[in-house]
Amino acid sequence: MNKKWKRILMTIYILVLVVMLSTATFAYFSIIQVTTVKPVVQTTTAVTDWLSFNTGDAINIYATEENFGQGMGDIVGSSYGSVLLRVSNEGTEATYNYNITLNIEDNNFVYTTDTSDAELLLVVHDPEGNEVRDIPGLQYVSVVNGNGEELHGFDVTTATGTYYIANNYAITSNLQEQHIWDVDLILVNLGSDQQENTDKSIDAYLEVSAAQ
Repeated sequence: MNKKWKRILMTIYILVLVVMLSTATFAYFSIIQVTTVKPVVQTTTAVTDWLSFNTGDAINIYATEENFGQGMGDIVGSSYGSVLLRVSNEGTEATYNYNITLNIEDNNFVYTTDTSDAELLLVVHDPEGNEVRDIPGLQYVSVVNGNGEELHGFDVTTATGTYYIANNYAITSNLQEQHIWDVDLILVNLGSDQQENTDKSIDAYLEVSAAQ
């Protein structure tokens, strides 16, 4: 890998979610509103090969009594992080490495069940379409929602800190290659009293950057 690239930090931020629960209630549930901020993009490119990062829209979830009442389904928000490598000299293979981290800056959600069932699930798929089941520091769990459906993902209900979704992940091409990481956030409708999370919030963002 070109030493110059090792010194170049390419970073793109996308706000994954900001969750706010209002004090208004219905049935057993609070109205849950998720608001977001537009992504901030910072990009640096090299003279020869071109490595760029991009993301989808910020996740925006809005739950009301019409779509998150008792007996209704979960709410899912989706986005992605992508890495694109273009090689200037066709036929010359180049390899670069990058990181993807989930940064949860603030989170005061709590578990509302005695069994600590996950209420916020993170689901990630790698560029090959395989579900990621190992993120250091996060627990991969299963939870049954109020409709009896079993869901799987990383429990981020009370999580804070920085977590590596991909660490020093390689992208290789002799012309052009793109990696897309799909990210889903599931607000789980447990079908139980979740009032304890009224007025709670979580603030997090996804960061894609060149490995040094």
